[in-house]
Amino acid sequence: MSQHTAGAVVGAARLNGFHCKVLALCSLLMVVDGYDMVSYGTVIAHLMDEWHMDPVTAGTLGSVALVGMLVGGLFVSPLADRHGRRPLMISCVTIASIASFGCAFATGPEQLGVLRFVVGVSLGALVPNFNALAGEIAPRRAKALFVTLVSSFYSVGGIGAAVFAIHIEPLWTWRGVFYVAGLPLLLVPLLLRHLPESPDYLAARGDRERLLVVLRRIAPEREDLDEVVLEERPQQARARLRQLFAGGNALNNVLIWVFFAMCMLLSYGLNTWLPKLMQTAGYPLGSALWNLVVLNLGGMVGAIVGGWLADRWTYRGTLVLYFVLASASLIGLSFNPNSVVLNALLFVAGAATVGVLAIIHAFAVEYYPAEVRSTGVGWAAGIGRIGAIGGPTLGGALLALELPFQQNFIAVAVPGVIGAIAVAIVAKKKFRVPEPAPAQ
Repeated sequence: MSQHTAGAVVGAARLNGFHCKVLALCSLLMVVDGYDMVSYGTVIAHLMDEWHMDPVTAGTLGSVALVGMLVGGLFVSPLADRHGRRPLMISCVTIASIASFGCAFATGPEQLGVLRFVVGVSLGALVPNFNALAGEIAPRRAKALFVTLVSSFYSVGGIGAAVFAIHIEPLWTWRGVFYVAGLPLLLVPLLLRHLPESPDYLAARGDRERLLVVLRRIAPEREDLDEVVLEERPQQARARLRQLFAGGNALNNVLIWVFFAMCMLLSYGLNTWLPKLMQTAGYPLGSALWNLVVLNLGGMVGAIVGGWLADRWTYRGTLVLYFVLASASLIGLSFNPNSVVLNALLFVAGAATVGVLAIIHAFAVEYYPAEVRSTGVGWAAGIGRIGAIGGPTLGGALLALELPFQQNFIAVAVPGVIGAIAVAIVAKKKFRVPEPAPAQ
């Protein structure tokens, strides 16, 4: 690769304040996602009492936002490959914040379901794009760490949702959790002022003038940026989804979808139903909510450690390790251990289930090339939402069956085994960009 391509400049850049600023903005957006997704799990017990919902109905309502995320990931996120990450991200966080705040005024499951669906569509498009942006501004040796560091802040949002629920619900009822969800609107002016466009997107579009502005902020130490050349890219049809399956990419693409789905099933299922599962084991609600805090603290640590490990080892080995740890820790929880062991297992479970969510996004950002990155990551995350949708629904079904406490956690451990197998058999190949058609 020429030392004067945009990718080479970004990859060789030294870490500076611009990197930190973009990471901070993307991390704040991940906090928004974590808060919005975990908030329903913190209020589900109150909603079941107030609206007289059975566990299956409550689980289905919890899945509505995840259906929205599937729609956003599949059909809205790819728009960034044509129109840019920046405008899409700003629009999505605005819509998500307004809809989340509106949840506080819902008077029944139908209204809440519609608003949660809108939140889900917005976040489903937002998350793949700020994860992609984090990877696209990162120096070569820190790509996985950048994406997993940003993704680790999902747990900050989840912890915030649990802590706010503990302190706000006694004062403002469950509606107070959603009042807080409107605060991300305050981020919009910061995003308008400081959020850059993706250098990979600008290079792919041939927008040299705007690209040089971004590169001068990424690598201010370089004096040869005026010599940057735009890499020639194959002229592809606009059907980017078809490219994901062309040139021998189909098997890897499907396997990536499988472990995205298993990972999200574990993460969203636990964050939705852990408090209620712990209640069925005899723990009071306050204690059960603190279990959610421990789970998400583990997720934050697991994401950062996983990014560091993936940069120094392999994504494949790191992901297999995390899925195995997820299954082992959940099986350990089925033995109803004492409080010390319980919290240790919850921490490991969080590190391996919520944490692996960060690593798979970093893997996808690295795997897909710039011209199809939003489409590839968006579809992987979108198809993964099928697992996310199944998580709350599965939890509700398990509770409705009134199975013993042990069997609930053993059932939840199965997706970890499937995810580990899917990762282990992914071929060690790069994404193959189809060759351009020969000139006639």
